[in-house]
Amino acid sequence: MKVKPYEQVSAIYDGLMKKLDYASWAKYILLIAKENVHDEAGFLELGAGNCKMAKILSKKYRNYYASDISLSMLCSSDKNSLKKICCDMTALPFKKKFDFVFSTFDSVNYILKQKSLQKLLNEVNSLLEEDGIFTFDVSLEKNSLNFITSKSTEGRHNGFQYKMLSKYNKLSRIHYNNFYIWNESGVNFKEVHKEKIYPINTYFKLAEKAGLHIEACYDCFTFKDVNQKSERAQFVMRKIS
Repeated sequence: MKVKPYEQVSAIYDGLMKKLDYASWAKYILLIAKENVHDEAGFLELGAGNCKMAKILSKKYRNYYASDISLSMLCSSDKNSLKKICCDMTALPFKKKFDFVFSTFDSVNYILKQKSLQKLLNEVNSLLEEDGIFTFDVSLEKNSLNFITSKSTEGRHNGFQYKMLSKYNKLSRIHYNNFYIWNESGVNFKEVHKEKIYPINTYFKLAEKAGLHIEACYDCFTFKDVNQKSERAQFVMRKIS
């Protein structure tokens, strides 16, 4: 049975990401925030998923909104006091403005068309306060080239058995993650996740069109400039008048 992305993966996501160091990643985002915004800053997280990052970051920044396109992922969160909004990051419904908008774990790569990526940047620009910050990470082709030959991951979590097959199509620049999930009754679900691996210059070009100034482009999890060996990049963009 084929289902929408994260409709069933939400049930096994914690098992799939059990080795992910949320605390260290949150610390990295906090360091970026500390350099750019005040303690009372309004925060908006895009692609918040299961809200594990939000749970950590909202302790420091109380004026915090977590958003995701997947209601299943948001509902899997145990932090009920969070302001959670189910929405598409390219069609943000907010009337208020924010000082700091961010996304983690290559959520932006899920935007498969360049015109939709431009729409995201335009939407964020319209929601940012003057001098506000938009920071996000993206997966680069250096990472995806490790998956020219398909690689698989298997496991069990929350009463489900799962298998993930990952493969990169260099011609289309699409990175596929295919999930096969079985529940206790033996019912089989399939989810197909696609990520677009854009050339890094695409982000620079579209940011300029959206009126966002790129303050930095780091080799992700560091404060060193991105380079040819980088597998992920962290963009820090600022709204300018």
